[in-house]
Amino acid sequence: MSEHENAPVLCEECGVNEACYTISVMMNGQVTQRRLCADCMAKMNMNLAAGNVKHLLSAIMSAITGGVEAAAAAAVAPEDDVVCERCGTTLSQFTKSGKLGCPTCYTAFREQLTPMLQQIHGRTQHAGRKPLDTEAAQRRRAAWERLSRQLEQAVAVEDFESAAQLRDQLRRLQTEGGED
Repeated sequence: MSEHENAPVLCEECGVNEACYTISVMMNGQVTQRRLCADCMAKMNMNLAAGNVKHLLSAIMSAITGGVEAAAAAAVAPEDDVVCERCGTTLSQFTKSGKLGCPTCYTAFREQLTPMLQQIHGRTQHAGRKPLDTEAAQRRRAAWERLSRQLEQAVAVEDFESAAQLRDQLRRLQTEGGED
């Protein structure tokens, strides 16, 4: 038995501590494993508990790819690195941090982002709520949400007279702005 067979396996995230957790991710029918230390696993769990989606997704992508993006970024020659013309963020900076600098980065890095978004979300087009175009529409939505909350509270405390007034206000708002 050689001396290397008993050597501890180091964390693939920090490269310092001994790995004691294994994350297995199945992607396209292929299982990828990543070994993490207790500190790196705790950071991933804290991001999950805190709802810190950016850092959690970054950690998951790192776990899935095993640092492939970092190696790819290091392999990009500085003269070949894509740069966002608005904020100056480079593709290698994005690859290392997982953070885009501005909305224009989505256009500048479209070729690299499209497959990544497809892999993470299963689609490349936004499927959420559409932002409102006008300030008046934004005010209507805010009023709608405020009145809806007040209506729920009135019903909860059985103040049906106030609830009826709030319901009528919501109906008027709906006919004015076409709110659902």
